[in-house]
Amino acid sequence: MNTNIKKQKKSNENSIQLKAQNTKSLNSSESNLLKPGSQMTLKVQALGFKNVGLAELPNGYTIVIPNTTLGDSVRIQIEKIWSDKQKYATAKVLEFLKRGQPDLVTRVGDVLDVTIEKSGPKGSGLVQLSKNFTLIIPKTKAGDKVRVKINRVKTDYAFAKVMKEKESVMSSSKNNMTQQNGSVKLSLQSEFSSYLEGKNLNETLELGNKLCIKLPETAKIYSNYFVVKLKGSIVFIKMGLGVELGDLVKIKITKVGSTFAVAKLLKVSPLSKTQKQLIAKKRVQKMVQTGLHFGEKAIKCHANMRQFVWIKQKGQNKNRLLIKRGRHLINVLKTRRCLVKALKQLAKYAAKGKTFLFVGTKKSASSLIARTAMLSKTSFFVNTRWLGGMLTNWKTILKSISQIQPILKEKQRIIKSILERRNLIKRRLINKVNLLRKKSQKLMATGKLLMKKIKNSVFENKNQLINRSQKLILKKEQLVERNQLLIKKYTELSIKQQQLIQQSHQIQTKGNALIQNKQSLLKQLKKNQQKLKDFKQLFVIGQELNALKNSSLNQGKTLWTVSYGQLTKFSKQNPSWLVPNPSKEILNQIINAMKTASFEDKSSLTLSNQLTASISNRPKSDVVTSEQTEKSSKTIVLSKLLSKFTSFLPFIKVYIQTLVERIQNIKTMLTNTNENLLSLQTLKEKYEKLNNEINAELGLIKTKLMSEQKNLNRSLTKLKKLASEQRLLKFLPILRYLPTPRNKMSETIQILMKKFVDPKLSYSMDNIYDQKLKFTSKKMAAARKQKWQRLEKYFGGVTKMAKMKKKQISNNVAIIVGQQEEMNAVRECKKLGIKMFTIVDTNCNPRLSDHVIPANDDSRNSVKYILGEMLTYIRLAQKLRKKVGSRKLANYSV
Repeated sequence: MNTNIKKQKKSNENSIQLKAQNTKSLNSSESNLLKPGSQMTLKVQALGFKNVGLAELPNGYTIVIPNTTLGDSVRIQIEKIWSDKQKYATAKVLEFLKRGQPDLVTRVGDVLDVTIEKSGPKGSGLVQLSKNFTLIIPKTKAGDKVRVKINRVKTDYAFAKVMKEKESVMSSSKNNMTQQNGSVKLSLQSEFSSYLEGKNLNETLELGNKLCIKLPETAKIYSNYFVVKLKGSIVFIKMGLGVELGDLVKIKITKVGSTFAVAKLLKVSPLSKTQKQLIAKKRVQKMVQTGLHFGEKAIKCHANMRQFVWIKQKGQNKNRLLIKRGRHLINVLKTRRCLVKALKQLAKYAAKGKTFLFVGTKKSASSLIARTAMLSKTSFFVNTRWLGGMLTNWKTILKSISQIQPILKEKQRIIKSILERRNLIKRRLINKVNLLRKKSQKLMATGKLLMKKIKNSVFENKNQLINRSQKLILKKEQLVERNQLLIKKYTELSIKQQQLIQQSHQIQTKGNALIQNKQSLLKQLKKNQQKLKDFKQLFVIGQELNALKNSSLNQGKTLWTVSYGQLTKFSKQNPSWLVPNPSKEILNQIINAMKTASFEDKSSLTLSNQLTASISNRPKSDVVTSEQTEKSSKTIVLSKLLSKFTSFLPFIKVYIQTLVERIQNIKTMLTNTNENLLSLQTLKEKYEKLNNEINAELGLIKTKLMSEQKNLNRSLTKLKKLASEQRLLKFLPILRYLPTPRNKMSETIQILMKKFVDPKLSYSMDNIYDQKLKFTSKKMAAARKQKWQRLEKYFGGVTKMAKMKKKQISNNVAIIVGQQEEMNAVRECKKLGIKMFTIVDTNCNPRLSDHVIPANDDSRNSVKYILGEMLTYIRLAQKLRKKVGSRKLANYSV
């Protein structure tokens, strides 16, 4: 008991001494009052929540100093002050005066299962973790077995808090520490420990617990939450980080209810401890391979870089810097940690949408810097020389940039077109190579089958393949002969068919002519029959008129002929002595008959002439009056036309006979045409039958030809197969090397592109200058060209920054390779408040930059490795920024 009290007294004395050291740095006026921005030197006395450094002041304030460990003496600047219930302030480190190297038994946040050995002051329990380290647990008694969580750690002792049953974690840690007396069992809970398939670390749904789970694909989505059932209670997991159903995630419980819990996402697909160790091991091996661990000469070593150099653990020169061939060796483990921190911070900046300025003028780094800056898209670079006032005197730099902007735009356009053409050619080459590869693989497979057949004695004799091929050739010849005979038959039949078609066409034309002739004969027959009928009727009328004339002469009556006009006048009175005219239709027929008679007998006069002559020759006494006719009862009056018509009766008789003959001739002709038509029809039917028979034969020949062609094709394919098999057997030893792996294929494609494609696509950029300086003198052109080239050399990578203002430039992030060579850039960045990521060698000062990566800045491989890692993180963060909103990413730690 007394020994414990003595130790406590000692620890209290130590803390009083530390406070006294801290009070030395404060003035009398500053001891009571603290202001934001005030600077002071302090020593870190304790570690608080999340292992943050704490320094206690005599005025009751506790200063929280991040990124520090126990025992560090630092120069700080106060940022914020809180003076409510607990007086504390936050500060940032300006300079590390001395680094503390404490051997801590525990850290803040560790969970321990302990038994209280002794009771201390104010109802506290004491546990001896090691010889010089005591654990103080308030509100406990000797003999209590409790689970505690470390709250605060100091040099010789630490404070812990008893965990409740709900807060206790049932997971057992790998790091179990047993004291020498065997009374204490220590189980540390690792933040990211491995989880088995379907089993979580913390299976209790309690406040602050972290779980590793797989989101089931059948889980439901409610507004912005995934709804998952765990241990009979419903868990609402807030969406974020681009997580989808079926992903492995790490979550933290933020709220707990009776039947539900609310959680937030921490990580997507978290790695186990073993996986992390493997990744770290591989990364360290790669670093060593690149020569990243070789520093500058030991004489040039900077004092602040000693913390990143390997230290001897054994021998006379123990705890001294390790020197190999006059050079210091950089601690690769520390570089790995620094690199991981820097990459995370870079990803955060990229996610927030910040731009990057790559600086490096060394020969080993200049080309790499330009490449990474171009690939990271929203980046600029300086790889030739950092001119004084590049950022601080931005207005004058803008003037010189404006001179070369049009030239650079033209260059970019040309380069873009060349690259597009190159990519097209490359794609075609890759497609061709892949096709060849597939073909060669198929050939290899067939070759293997052949070899198996040969081994299994499918081909017993060597000449069996040749005999088989000869048989197939004979079969092929026979099939060809058959095909030729069938083709001959086919041609003969087709010729016959054509002849038949021609003859049937001729018959068709003859038939058409006969049908037309028949139709014309029928028309003539109808006409003549009608005429015969009419003339017969007229002949009867003529005979009656002659009979009337003869009877009147016998009776002694006088016959008077009168014109048609006078006759119509007399016809109104209806006298008995008047012979009336027939109807108009019969009169017209009479006139037509008389006309035909006059046309038929050309020697006699026409009807009209005869009529006129008879009228003119007649005396005037022939004109009969009504008085004369009335007086004489023995008179008959007749029209001149009817009296004249009686003279045409013999002609009508003859004409009737001719018409009868004509009708008989036409009838005979019709019978002949009908007979001809019947004969033609029979011929046509005969030809059609023959044509059908020929078509049937042709169809049979076609089917035979098709079958024979198929057989021939089969035999040809078999022959080809045999020939290809024989060729394959010869070619197999060479073909073995054709299906090369894809890596070698890509290498060969690159070689081909460099040899044949790139020389053709090359374009001299001097042509752009020549086009711009066409109309200037040679002297002026040479001077301007030289000036533009110089400006392009210095400001080519910074031209896109021309749109930025001076305030926007300060939001950039600078990535510097080789601090010693780029001191002007470092000073300007510090002046403008630009965040710096520097690759620092052993001759550099790490305190000048915000984020340090200790590595060999002279080796091209080491610079390439670091820049490549940076590029991957930047590009990933930029892609994430597109997917997720910028507001969410601002609060999200990558």
